[in-house]
Amino acid sequence: MHRIGGEISEQSLNLGRFAALALCRADVLFQVSSDLTIKFSWGPAERFFGGDGSSLMGTSFLNLITHADQQIVRDYFNSESSGARVEDVILTSSKGSKIAISGYRVPDFDNDFFLAIKISPRQTIPISRQLEAHDSESGVLSGNAYTNLAAQRVKSFEASGGKPKVSMVNIGDLSDAGIAEGSEQEGQLLRAIGNVLNAESIGGDTAGRVDDGNFSLVHGDDVNAEELSEKIANAMSKAAPGANLMPKIATMNADSSGMDEQQLAKAMMYSLQKFTKGEPLPDGDLSAALERSLAENVQSVHRFRKIVENGSFDLVYMPVCELGDGHIHHYEALTRFRDEAGESPFALITLAEEVGVISEFDLAVAKRAIDTIIRAQKTAPPTPVAINVSGHSIGDPLFCAELDKMLQAQFGIDEFLSLEITESAEIEDLKGVNAAIQEFRRAGFKVALDDFGAGAASFDYLNSFDVDTVKFDGPVVKRTVATKKGKAFLASMATLCREIEVETIAEMVEDAPLAQFLGECGIKLGQGWHFGKPISAKDAFKGLEDEAPKPTIPVSPNMDGMSLMERLNAGVD
Repeated sequence: MHRIGGEISEQSLNLGRFAALALCRADVLFQVSSDLTIKFSWGPAERFFGGDGSSLMGTSFLNLITHADQQIVRDYFNSESSGARVEDVILTSSKGSKIAISGYRVPDFDNDFFLAIKISPRQTIPISRQLEAHDSESGVLSGNAYTNLAAQRVKSFEASGGKPKVSMVNIGDLSDAGIAEGSEQEGQLLRAIGNVLNAESIGGDTAGRVDDGNFSLVHGDDVNAEELSEKIANAMSKAAPGANLMPKIATMNADSSGMDEQQLAKAMMYSLQKFTKGEPLPDGDLSAALERSLAENVQSVHRFRKIVENGSFDLVYMPVCELGDGHIHHYEALTRFRDEAGESPFALITLAEEVGVISEFDLAVAKRAIDTIIRAQKTAPPTPVAINVSGHSIGDPLFCAELDKMLQAQFGIDEFLSLEITESAEIEDLKGVNAAIQEFRRAGFKVALDDFGAGAASFDYLNSFDVDTVKFDGPVVKRTVATKKGKAFLASMATLCREIEVETIAEMVEDAPLAQFLGECGIKLGQGWHFGKPISAKDAFKGLEDEAPKPTIPVSPNMDGMSLMERLNAGVD
């Protein structure tokens, strides 16, 4: 600092003060030009990056970043916009440390980036490369891991002055082109597609697999949809010569319009789901997609509550049979909405779980099933019935108390009724849910873990919950039997369940050879069209009188003060 007459000048004092304040937020400060050349550094750069300020000047900032993350830096620094910002982008340094980069362009200094680097930051946003979140076949991200990272990248890319876009890519049904599921050729093809998508995405890794035939990526506006389609087609033709495969691509502006990362991730998931169903994407950008999604969801929730209020649903019964002789072991009660002919209830039920109104419906289904069993008992002992209970509901103490009251009111009903805990809603309080499960089991009711293998948390659930039965998810069964490795996996899981005294059921058993194979794997029960489609209560239970059920749970304002059980017993308004 400069001294005047032995005193530190006020200007030097202020400069030192500003530098000290800046280092409160960061460990090292950098001034970096548009071509990523380091022009100035301040702080212990030698300690963290292997060189002091003077030795780093004139070198590339990319040298301080691991090779795998250098493309992310290039993408974010690509914009020349004045005032463009980078906010807490998590990267790995060339020395192996996690670092967070924040900063912005300063017009008064040749529009250079002024950067604050924090070493080993507290990780409040997702790290880009988590191997467990990647699709093993294509190498791109999978599920929520993609939408969460994509939302982060979109926000950061926008802040740096870029114009991010989201593209959806459909590669069609590979089996139609003669490519066998689980074959080496399929693996080569999926890896080739993943390589192209990652290379074209922001940071070289912001691409994801939505389902078997659909992918997505976040990229800058310099990526042309037609050129991207051509690159994917070329990669596919090299991996599968003569297959005549042509991807379909749709692109939207990834304008976050003030949405936070969580809202943006939901908007992206909404758009991806639209694309996978073959529906046209909404005009505009992701903010328009979210606005439309919210409006549709409000209407859907209102429609769902009306279904519960009016009791305008029916239960059909799908047989679960012994794999050996086909004898019916029990039925699973499935829902059909009366006013929505041909519509699967899955989408509405999933939405009801997300907004927290599924418990009323689960109680309504339980009451309807119990009423049916009681009526059937007048003629002969009925075949047992399993009812589905959402993971959201089983984690709600109020729901469990109300269901327990309902079940205890009917002596001997435990012989004919069991519960299937579905994984469609993620369960967070594993200890609390297991305690609830054990209460029902102590009361004599068997409990099954449904959809096993469909979600990443399946094995956590099996480890945390003491249950009587595990039901292997249908699509998982179909995928596992398609490969030698999958068959070994399924057989080993059946052995594990047998050793811990848990009964096993396989879904989507569609023919005799599959039933035989599953039996050889050690699985006891099967459910699927090979054993029968869902049938009405009258067909499932001999001698059952055909009686139209009354409305189930009124949700009118004058009953808001009632408990769920009181509303059930009240019948109608």
